[in-house]
Order: sequence, then structure tokens, then C-alpha cells
Amino acid sequence: MFENIENLKIMSVIHKTGKPYTVVESRKFNGFSIRVKGSVKYRFQDRTIQVNEGEMIFLPKGSRYEYIRTSDEDTIGTIINLEGDFGNAAPAHFSIREFYDVEYIMHHFSDLWKFGNQSQKYQCLSIVYALLAYISNLELLEYQDKKHFNLIEPAVKYLKYHIFDCNLKIDNLHNMCGISHTYFRKIFIARFSTSPKNYVLGKRLSYAKSIIDSGEMGTVKELAMLVGYKDPLYFGKVFKKHYGVSPQNMNK
Repeated sequence: MFENIENLKIMSVIHKTGKPYTVVESRKFNGFSIRVKGSVKYRFQDRTIQVNEGEMIFLPKGSRYEYIRTSDEDTIGTIINLEGDFGNAAPAHFSIREFYDVEYIMHHFSDLWKFGNQSQKYQCLSIVYALLAYISNLELLEYQDKKHFNLIEPAVKYLKYHIFDCNLKIDNLHNMCGISHTYFRKIFIARFSTSPKNYVLGKRLSYAKSIIDSGEMGTVKELAMLVGYKDPLYFGKVFKKHYGVSPQNMNK
């Protein structure tokens, strides 16, 4: 669906509480609407799409739809408005819960785009491309034999509970699956559209950012340990490379 997109540009990023009901007569840009909290329904002329927390909908430029809140609580979403040649792409619905940078794109992407420098804006674009790669891969998986993905399930489940463990050995994950490191990495990338190392890095740094935003950071050493790094200097280095600013200066 999202093949050979040319001239991709981020026009705006909005993180907001949605209204209970609204009608969009003609969407100005193509966009991804990511559900951060609550659930909503998009009603198009020929179909209706329910979008729950951790899910995303693609909204084509020029489309008309009704937006209806379907949960009792307020809904919060992150909307990424894009310009580019998407061809005749139709509205589409995806779960992005396993996208390695899902927490970051749901909660922090808007601030990075609005307040970041030029380097950080390029970083935003790279995250959008990573998201496009991920959802394009989801579409491919619908037509592939998924049996080999079961081979890495022991490691995927282990990561779920130990991803912030300072003693996690990423290079040893293949051992619990009984396959070679090369084959494990190949299957992992096919499933998550990123390497095991980058998957863990994205999850850890996104969690670190959420701790900083909560105002409960403590020292950099304490923060590093919380998200899985024994060496605070190394943690500070990878954090700054990812966000363009050190942990202690993130919200200054």
C-alpha cells in the first residue's frame, strides 16, 4: 500500500484530546492518526473503522469522514499530517503496539517536531519512514507463512519482561530459540522491521523519556539503571544521539 512514496514531508504534528463528534468534509493532508487513549470510530462513505488504543488509521488527503468517540473516557490522539505522493491509498487500519518506538511516537513525537532543531526534525522524518516500513511489513505478513515467526516467540516473550534488565544479553537471545544468531536476527527484523538491538534501544529510551517527563528522573545514574544501563555515560551518549539533548537537559 505504501510503496515508492516520493517527496514525503511532515506538515504538522498534533497531540490533542479529541471531540466527542466531528465531521471532516475534505482532509487537507494525508495523515496518520494514532490512538493514545480511548477508542474512536471513523465513518467513511463506504466503510466504518474502529480505532482503539495502540492502533493507527491512515487518512487520505481529500477524504470525508465522521469522527465519533466510542469510549466513555476522553480520547487522546497523535496526528501526523504528511504531504507526499501516496497515490490512490485508501483509509487503512493498523495495530502498532509492537512497533519498537510506539511509546515515543504516541507520547513525545509532537514535542520533538514542534520544539526540535533541524537535526531533530530529520529524526522525526526517519521515525515516520520507520513506521511506514513497519506497517508495510505488516501487510506483507498477511501473505507469508507465519510458522517461522513462532521460532522466536520464546525470545519475544522474554524481552517483554526483561527488556529493562541491565544484564540482558541481546546477542544471546537466539539461544533460547534454538536457532543461529543470523537466522534469529533475520526473523526478528522481518517481524519488527528493526534489529533486536534497535528494538531494545527504542523501548528503553522511550521509557527513559517518559520518566523524565513525569518529573521523577532522579540522577542520570539512577535513570540509566531503571531502563537497563549500568554505565550512565554510555546511556547519556545514546540518549543524546537519539533525542539530540542530554537526559538532564531534556525539559529545560
